[in-house]
Amino acid sequence: MNHHNVDVVIVGAGFSGSLAAILLLREGRSVALVERGKHPRFAIGESSTPLADFKLREIADCYGLPRLKPLSQYGTWKQAYPNVMCGVKRGFSYFHHHEGKEFQTSAEHASELLVTANSSRQTADTHWLRSDVDAFLLEEAIAAGAIYRDETLIEHSESNDSIRLDCRRDGQPLKIEARFLIISTGSPQLWNQAFAVPASGQALQTRSRSLFAHFANVKPWHDVMDELGLATSDHPFPCDQAALHHVFDGGWMWQLRFDDETTSIGLLLDSHRHPINSALTTNAEWHQWLERFPSIKHQLVDATIVRPQAGLQRVDHLQHELRKVTGANWALLPAAVGFADPLFSTGIGHALFSVDRLVTGLRDLDDPVRLRESLAGYSLRVTQEIDLIDRFVSLAYRASGDFSQYVLATMPYFAAATSCEQASRDARHGAGPAFLLADNPEFLKAMRLVEESHSLNAKNASVSSIEQFKNKVADALRPFNHVGLLSPEVPRMYRHTAAK
Repeated sequence: MNHHNVDVVIVGAGFSGSLAAILLLREGRSVALVERGKHPRFAIGESSTPLADFKLREIADCYGLPRLKPLSQYGTWKQAYPNVMCGVKRGFSYFHHHEGKEFQTSAEHASELLVTANSSRQTADTHWLRSDVDAFLLEEAIAAGAIYRDETLIEHSESNDSIRLDCRRDGQPLKIEARFLIISTGSPQLWNQAFAVPASGQALQTRSRSLFAHFANVKPWHDVMDELGLATSDHPFPCDQAALHHVFDGGWMWQLRFDDETTSIGLLLDSHRHPINSALTTNAEWHQWLERFPSIKHQLVDATIVRPQAGLQRVDHLQHELRKVTGANWALLPAAVGFADPLFSTGIGHALFSVDRLVTGLRDLDDPVRLRESLAGYSLRVTQEIDLIDRFVSLAYRASGDFSQYVLATMPYFAAATSCEQASRDARHGAGPAFLLADNPEFLKAMRLVEESHSLNAKNASVSSIEQFKNKVADALRPFNHVGLLSPEVPRMYRHTAAK
């Protein structure tokens, strides 16, 4: 068929678009999914968190989706879907490096921070091999009744009383009409032309760029530390079973391990402090950065790229933001609205919160007045959440030159994540807080106090000034510190921060 008429059309069949389709189908809506590419496909945004997994379990229970619930913990995932690739994530680990020097630490963990998210491998969070997970969720959507059209190019879109997409697939015209449009990906220019969606990326504080790929033969960082004669006995979990961060002044590297013995690795660089040299190729720049950090270079000495097929990727400007999130009969999911940086693994959780909220709002599709109110609330929250994520990330980048200040700069995120999880558990479905407390005036006030305190102490790395900064952070976050942040029994080694 070259013409489809449905309740909702979703552009972009990544995991959030496919999940939205599944939930809408459970609500009795007809759905079409349109994808420019083809699955399986390479994608990043791979690291889940306790808050994300809580939301996934809640969605599965609320919508009666028992096939999705196993994806919320490593143990149940491996038992239910051993062929859908993932990796175990016990928490967050951070290691601070200085250019030209081997990695060093101390008995007080001067260059380390480990934050445990769960108590065992069985209950652990996961790294998602997105090519597998996205394809799995797409198959679930199709099995539930979604119309799916891949390798489809949208040539024209209109929003009047209804949505109309004029597309081309296999050289043939394809028309899709719908009462509502959800956009989870796509060209900002296309939506600007169709719906007058203005871009305002300058509103974001973070300015970073990235080089990334998936690698084989990546030596575990634990083994590198052993070779350097550095103790790991205080580590509350194996440091590689984590979203592992190598941190340095003005940048960081992520490492996410999958069970197929490959590792997702990305290098993130502050564009102000480390502007791109257009004379360098992507591979040349990658190796130039490895030369600056000998311990990381040693860790990756045998590493080879296995994904994507095109090799190492470089994105020269990561940030984007659209200030118009919804219209009368359309809405953007977070991936299409804006992006700051992957530093705190917020992408999966934010998408889950937003899909759930939007689909709940679309229960008012037959009531224009209530739908407008629902969409206004959705738009406000998504914008608040992206702005707060940007503030978390920007603060960490500004503090990255001094690890004592960097550790303190991560605390607002961990306070927000753990408090949001607790508040979400205590609330009935649909009545919980915004993602990471982005709508909580008291938390936003605390965040502002932390930012102001860092600005006052940023240029003074003395012991006394850092102690003052720590005290101010502790005071500001006290109402949201339910898990012993800033006071672990072993310095910078947190053994438990989230109940699962």
